[in-house]
Amino acid sequence: MKRVEVGRLGSPYGLGGAIKFRGEPVVAELERVYIEGLGYRAIEEAYYLGEEIVLELVGVNTVEAARALSGRAALADPEELPELEEGQFYYFQLVGLPVLVNGEPVGEVVDVDDAGAQDVLVVRIGNKRHLIPLQAPYVKASATQIEVEPIPGLLE
Repeated sequence: MKRVEVGRLGSPYGLGGAIKFRGEPVVAELERVYIEGLGYRAIEEAYYLGEEIVLELVGVNTVEAARALSGRAALADPEELPELEEGQFYYFQLVGLPVLVNGEPVGEVVDVDDAGAQDVLVVRIGNKRHLIPLQAPYVKASATQIEVEPIPGLLE
């Protein structure tokens, strides 16, 4: 199976090669990540700095080495991700699912975006893209589809 993006590496933190990480908190449970264009790096330590995650990667021991990784995607093999509780999904599992309104397919999830306060599904309906709040009470996600109650103006 294809690797999935779990986040991006940010700016260096401290002098020992640590680097800030923006993405899925699940990264703290992984043994390794695949750094875009460079290959696998073992995670020596992952910890929170306020609400941010900081990673210490094996072989990245200087500010310069951390700076060279800044902006690169961090990916994981899906089989290495921890299992989620029933009814929870990784975002990559939602991409490609059909979106139904009143039981009828109307579109497809093409992406999931972090919009700050809450995450949104990017849904393609015909040639248009619509943003639907993922955590909204009128959205029900399952392993096979996304059901959306018809809210006026949501898909217009």
